[in-house]
Amino acid sequence: MEGLITATLTRPSSLRFWCGASIAEFVAASDDSVLAQLTRNCEFALLPTQREAWLAQIEFLRSQLNGLSGSIFFEFNIPRMGRRIDVVLVIERVIFAVEFKVGEKTFDRSAIDQVWDYGLDLKNFHEASHDASIVPILIATDATECPAVELFSDADKLYRPVVVDPASFLSVLDTALQKISGAAVDADAWARASYHPTPTIIEAARALYAQHSVEAIALYWSERAPPFECPIQRFLGTPKPWRRRHAPGHSSTDIPSSLK
Repeated sequence: MEGLITATLTRPSSLRFWCGASIAEFVAASDDSVLAQLTRNCEFALLPTQREAWLAQIEFLRSQLNGLSGSIFFEFNIPRMGRRIDVVLVIERVIFAVEFKVGEKTFDRSAIDQVWDYGLDLKNFHEASHDASIVPILIATDATECPAVELFSDADKLYRPVVVDPASFLSVLDTALQKISGAAVDADAWARASYHPTPTIIEAARALYAQHSVEAIALYWSERAPPFECPIQRFLGTPKPWRRRHAPGHSSTDIPSSLK
């Protein structure tokens, strides 16, 4: 399990991931060796529930990934959110961000939003993910059924979250690998890539507006119970007309005139 561990730093809170290896190395490793690596890099007091959750993930993934070529990263750091993705799989030309809900039978809306946020964060702030295809996956380990697998992406190649039961997990990987084209991702370079978690307000707004209108954002917040208020709407006030503007060194970008 040492092959890609060198891509990390020395402080647990700064580690890009807590355990990483090729899929072949992971499948061949014992539960204890993987768990030992996770425990050694863990930055909090390890509770029995977390240990059991890791073991469940390890055993499940070993049974599903045998025969696939790629890399696996446990507890991949998302600095801007102060959270970690349970598992990232880099297989051929696709990055799978996998969130486990161990012991859950249903797909909670907040859990779907969580894995979607992971995908958005990687796409917008992780340098090696800007041009990559990213598929966020939510798996409820005690679910016995899930919606039919459908893959939809925006122009930036970030796919909408896919919810799966254990029996459907491998079929999602297979479907994505068959459908998605492009250059293979270098997993080692991807894991070492720069992460920029503190964009300026203009950079953050541009990333947000690239895929979502002011009206869509306002609708999202309006569906939340009071006292929530759409922060973008509060900042911008009434939406202004859109203009196309060319930034030096960048392609043309649609941004609202209120941000100019």
